[in-house]
Amino acid sequence: MNNYGFSDTAVTVLKERYMHVKPDGSQETIPEMFSRVANYLSKERAQEYYQVMMSRDFLPNSPTLMNAGRKGMAAQLSACYVLPIEDSMDGIFTSLHHQAMIHKYGGGTGFNFSKLRPKGSRVNTTNGVASGPVSFMELFDVSTEKVMQGGTRRGANMGILNVDHPDILEFISCKADDTKRLNNFNISVGMNDEFMSKVENKTLSEQEREIWNAIIDCAWKNGDPGLVFFDEINRHNTTPELGELTATNPCGESPLLPFESCNLGSINLAHFITYDGQDEYFNGRGIDWRGLERVTCIAVEMLNDVIDKNHYPIPEVTEAVNLTRKIGLGVMGWADMLCKLGIKYGS
Repeated sequence: MNNYGFSDTAVTVLKERYMHVKPDGSQETIPEMFSRVANYLSKERAQEYYQVMMSRDFLPNSPTLMNAGRKGMAAQLSACYVLPIEDSMDGIFTSLHHQAMIHKYGGGTGFNFSKLRPKGSRVNTTNGVASGPVSFMELFDVSTEKVMQGGTRRGANMGILNVDHPDILEFISCKADDTKRLNNFNISVGMNDEFMSKVENKTLSEQEREIWNAIIDCAWKNGDPGLVFFDEINRHNTTPELGELTATNPCGESPLLPFESCNLGSINLAHFITYDGQDEYFNGRGIDWRGLERVTCIAVEMLNDVIDKNHYPIPEVTEAVNLTRKIGLGVMGWADMLCKLGIKYGS
């Protein structure tokens, strides 16, 4: 098989997860896969889209490669969603249903559990007590375990709890043991300026110091929790009239409003190196700015076409996405670019 410049490992992954099996039982080739995606997104720009993917200058996120033009299945093309969770049984299980539908079609989900009342709180409707956010996170975790994304991979989640929630210490340490608890969640503490100002000025109260030390200890032990700085995020919120940003997608690239989705894609910076000998600072190598500009424009058009051709699992997402039309254009190959230019990564 012709690898078309892809490594053997990349080809193995493409075969297992991305290339479709045709009606005659044979599998797509790499050009056929990219042609399927390009033609589904736009007949007019299909050749441009095909070329940037075949050259690996730009690649869209996994659901687009997997599902665009897929026969017999709605084409869910976005990688990430944010879902709201309200403090009621109806609200919690509605969000659980929405999560399952999104995971079924290949997306990941982010949640802020801060609206849920703390463990031990009185529940007036049943005269019982609340079990708290972490217990309901376990419910979402089990659902993720059982629902295979698009038949190809397991789902992923981001769980966030604000630093001022009464259950924050339980949340911070919920992944600190070795029991694989909440294995399908990344977790982050929702931070605010007030708390961080106290950290910087060393004016934390005893309780706040306990929280801060717990964050440091658990993050050092296993990488969780991270921190999400919501005051800073909302200073850059482009649509504040639609509400505050309170959650991100599973890997934290995209802060999103409730029910928003974001389709991601990455430009490979390592492919934009020139060798014309004109730039001594870069050891005779430079950056192909015109080429980078050209591919950036094509990538933006492509991600916008993903929005128009996407099939969203629930109507609330369709409405939210078409209202804001967010795309996530990122980069990869940054370290490789620096290496080729002879620049130290940490310089």
